[in-house]
Amino acid sequence: MVVRTVTGARVPERRVLPALALVACLATAISATAQGQAGQFARECALKETMAITLIEDHGAAEDVPAARLSDAAITMLRARSACYEGREGEALALYQSILELGPVASLGRQRP
Repeated sequence: MVVRTVTGARVPERRVLPALALVACLATAISATAQGQAGQFARECALKETMAITLIEDHGAAEDVPAARLSDAAITMLRARSACYEGREGEALALYQSILELGPVASLGRQRP
């Protein structure tokens, strides 16, 4: 499937999801900084965040999970990150765990560097 941008340029769908996830992550980071949230990001949250990001990216590269499901996982990751910054570590870890339930990657056409 090909997606048209506002400028009319054609972009393959497989490139749209990672771009949207990146924009969402950047927006969250900027928002947290702008709001002056001085909350600490718990070590457990950081570990789960890394696992979730890697899993979402690997499923995106393998194209073995529908894009809508990966998009939902990215949004859930942002909610988990926010919960962790707000001190709701238990809720955050449960959200990260729900992302990890995407399961293992079926296959990757190329290996990560």
